[in-house]
Amino acid sequence: MADLLAMLVRLATGVSVREVAGWTGKSCVFFANHASNLDALVIWAALPKEIREQTSPVAARDYWAKNAIRRWISGKIFKAILLNRKGRPEDRSHPLQGVFDALESGRSIIIFPEGTRNPEGALQNFKPGIFHVRQRFPASVMIPISLQNLNRILPKGQWLPVPLIGRITVHPPLEEIADENCGEFLVRARAAVAMGLQKDKCNES
Repeated sequence: MADLLAMLVRLATGVSVREVAGWTGKSCVFFANHASNLDALVIWAALPKEIREQTSPVAARDYWAKNAIRRWISGKIFKAILLNRKGRPEDRSHPLQGVFDALESGRSIIIFPEGTRNPEGALQNFKPGIFHVRQRFPASVMIPISLQNLNRILPKGQWLPVPLIGRITVHPPLEEIADENCGEFLVRARAAVAMGLQKDKCNES
C-alpha cells in the first residue's frame, strides 16, 4: 500500500528523486521549505524506496489527525510523527520528543524548520527546533531540500490537488562547523534551501 501511495503521489505531482548524496543508511534529517499540507507526503513519496522505508515525515497533528482517512495515511502508511503546532503536548514532554524518539531508533526524518507553512511560497525564517535536533543527534546527516509549486498544487482551503508539476531539489549534506551557535546554524541551513529556490526561479526566467 505504501508503494502504491508513493507512486500515485509521484504521478500527481511529477516529483521524484533518483538518488540522495550523503545517504549511508544511517539517520538523516531532511529539512525543507514549507508551503503546502502536501509537503511531507510529497517528499516522502519522492525519496527512493530504500530511503523512504526508513524515513518518517514530521507533520501537523491538527491537519493529519483531522479525520480517519488522514490518520490512517499518516500513521499506517508513511509513519508520520505528528506534532502540535500550538502549545505543548498534554504530558508536558519535550515538543520534539517524537522526533527524538525516531532518530534514537535509527529512523530518518523529514522536518520543516519554518514551523508553519507560508501559502505564498516565500521562505520564512527557521525556528530553533532543527538546531536542537542537530545538537542532540550530531551524527545525523543534515540534508537540505528545496520544493517548488506545491503551494499551487494544493492551495490553502482546498482538499483536492490541482494537477501541476512540482519540483524537488535534494542538496548535498550541510558541512559540520565546530562551535557554531544557533543563529549561525539557522542562517546557514535556511540559505541552503533558499539557494535551490533561487536557482529554480532563474531557470524559469
